[in-house]
Amino acid sequence: MRTYCIIAQGTLFNARVTYYFTYGNTGKKLSELHTHHSSLTCFSEGTRVTEKIWGCCPGTWKPFGSSCYFISSKEDFWAKSEQNCIGMGAHLVVINTEAEQDFIIQQLNKTFSYFLGLSDPQGNGDWQWIDQTPYKENVRFWHQNEPNFSAEECASVVFWDERGWGWNDVFCDSKRKSICEMKKIYL
Repeated sequence: MRTYCIIAQGTLFNARVTYYFTYGNTGKKLSELHTHHSSLTCFSEGTRVTEKIWGCCPGTWKPFGSSCYFISSKEDFWAKSEQNCIGMGAHLVVINTEAEQDFIIQQLNKTFSYFLGLSDPQGNGDWQWIDQTPYKENVRFWHQNEPNFSAEECASVVFWDERGWGWNDVFCDSKRKSICEMKKIYL
C-alpha cells in the first residue's frame, strides 16, 4: 500500500500535482525515484480530456522535453559531479538539441562554469557522452577554437563576455558546478 498527499493547481489542461512519498511501492521507477527524492512535481502533458498523462520531475528539478534538470550549487570534480548525479538517479547532462541548450543556459549563472556529461578520457579528440549518445551525430556548441588542449579532457558550458554561452574543454580535476539530467517519470 502507498500513501501520498496530492497538491493540485491550475486548470484541467494546465494542472500541476506534487506527490509526497511516505511509504509503499507503486512500481519500480517510482520506488527507485523515492530513494533519491521525497517529492515529485507533475504536469499534465495530455492534449485531450481523455488523456491522463502526467510528466513528473523531482520537486526541485526543472522540466523540459522528456527530461528533468538539476543545477548543482556545489562545485566538485567531474567524476565526483557524475557520482553526485548518479546518487540522485541521474547523470551529467547530455545536450541533444539547440532548444535543450537554450533551455539549460537560461537556468545558469553567468559567473560560473558547469560540467557537462562530455569527456575525452584518452585526450585524443574522441569526445564521448556519458550515456553513449554518439558524439559525431549530436549537436555541438563549442566556443570558437575549442576544444584546444588535449590535457583538458572534460567539457563545461561557460559564459564568456565577448562570445556568450558555449562549451569549453577543461581539466577534469578542476572544481565546477554541474548539471544533472534524468528522464521524466510518466504517470
